Amino acid sequence: MTTEPTSLGMNTRNRLRLIVNRTTDLTPLKSVATKAIQLAEDERSAAMDLATVISSDQALTAKLLKLSNSAYYGYARRISNVREAVILLGMRTVRSVAISSAIIDAFRVPDLERGGFDQDLFWAHSVSVGLVAELIARETRISRPEDAFTAGVLHDVGKLAMMLAEPQLFGEVVDLVNHENMKYREAELAVFEIGHEHVGSRLSQRWKFPESLISAIRDHHPAKGVHGIVSMGDLVAAADLACNREGLACGFDFTRDEARKAVVALPPAVDLAIGKVHGGMATVEEKARAFLLHVTARPPQWYAPHRGELGAEADPAQEAGAA
Repeated sequence: MTTEPTSLGMNTRNRLRLIVNRTTDLTPLKSVATKAIQLAEDERSAAMDLATVISSDQALTAKLLKLSNSAYYGYARRISNVREAVILLGMRTVRSVAISSAIIDAFRVPDLERGGFDQDLFWAHSVSVGLVAELIARETRISRPEDAFTAGVLHDVGKLAMMLAEPQLFGEVVDLVNHENMKYREAELAVFEIGHEHVGSRLSQRWKFPESLISAIRDHHPAKGVHGIVSMGDLVAAADLACNREGLACGFDFTRDEARKAVVALPPAVDLAIGKVHGGMATVEEKARAFLLHVTARPPQWYAPHRGELGAEADPAQEAGAA
């Protein structure tokens, strides 16, 4: 199982434990989400078992059916209940929707007093990474696409935990990025002395996520870069860089500044996978927006078309049509 990094000092390890403890106290994950994960991991479980668990949560049921019947999946027939959704979409796909929706809901925390961190764009980036990771998984067959999607959506959850548990310190990170022109990674380590990937992996371990998901969150910032796709951590790292390269960032580091976009060389499989999608990254962005539209209570603020500045909140009716 994942353990705390042995190279950390005692004070930093204590801070890691403090952040995780505070986060789990303030944002307990819905039991329906953890049960859904466990059932989907058990191949012997029947679709009815998973459907029964999800149906116990009316809000989650409504979101799942709304997404299932949207253009996001494009089924010709209408899906009228959770059991049909599990059968048609698959247990792991439904698991991905359940856990993503539960965590997005759990981490709707108050905005920082010092602005610059936009939670809508945080999730826009995260879901975009999930979709690209899913594409790379289909291309490379390194992991199940549904698992890659979940790992991509959750890869930066450690950032939210740090913001929730230590808002003053996280505000210092944002200030360093916005006013001192530091890269987020440098600012995070300067203030917290630990990376969000360690916080996220420890938190996912506390939530009893599968080891493959824990390790993917932990390993999505490889020290030597991504030179090949041999693990789910590589999938997520490559997808993260691919989205940052396109300006689909978290909304406070380089979203507003074209000059600060990531310039990276990625394994050929990444662009090959994206290139097989009609419309490429533009289609990925549209799907990410549609996903969030259907699993959140309100239309998310989104990137402007040129991504040089933040766009205004979308019209729900227009968004429903576009999805």
